[in-house]
Amino acid sequence: MKNVHHAISCCALPALSAIVLMCLLSGCTPPVSKSSSWEKLAPATANETQKPYTIGAGDELEVKFFFAPELNDVMQVRPDGKISLMFAQDIQAAGKTPEELAADIRRRLQPHVRQPELVVVMRSYASQKAFVGGEVLKAGPVQLAGHENLLQVLDEAGWITPAADHDVVLLMRRDEDGKESVYPLNLGKVMNGQDMKQNVIVQAGDVVLVPPSGVTSFDRWIDQYIRQAVPLNSGVIITNQVNNSGL
Repeated sequence: MKNVHHAISCCALPALSAIVLMCLLSGCTPPVSKSSSWEKLAPATANETQKPYTIGAGDELEVKFFFAPELNDVMQVRPDGKISLMFAQDIQAAGKTPEELAADIRRRLQPHVRQPELVVVMRSYASQKAFVGGEVLKAGPVQLAGHENLLQVLDEAGWITPAADHDVVLLMRRDEDGKESVYPLNLGKVMNGQDMKQNVIVQAGDVVLVPPSGVTSFDRWIDQYIRQAVPLNSGVIITNQVNNSGL
């Protein structure tokens, strides 16, 4: 068994080094060909923050009539972006402001209601969600109540774990044409105040991924492929030799 240990420790190290290098690169560095500059995600300007809200699928609306309260209704925007009212079926709501939707409903009800004066009130903003995954305490959807930035969204997700990589956080966003782009952000520079421009505004539908650090990725690789695959002492020998090699 001693000879086997020696063979593993001497012969496996070069191959292990190459695999570890690939592991670190794949775990911490986004594919350059699919990445875009984070400068395209600059924080919103004052004018952008004043844009009217547009309704999205999942939002809850209340339609209130001034002179026909019996027609008042509360509804949720369907996944297809539409709503239905008495005398008006399949009205497109997603992508419109509450005022625009109220005007559309008013036109649709004109032949059926004598005084179709109404207002559309937002009751919930369920469509305004981003998704956070990876090395965070609470992975999943994060409700966006306003113009939250990267730090605020990570805080809503319970913040990053000790295993997280501070150097690279990936933000994935789909543009109006449906094309997805990946934007690497340096969270460490944001946290220490070195580059607050990278504390970008997170939009509804964005996906924020916090990858594990290189050390964490390596340790998980060792645990999966070495400690569980070879006798305990052999795994210790390989781990010690790799650590001593400076990887």
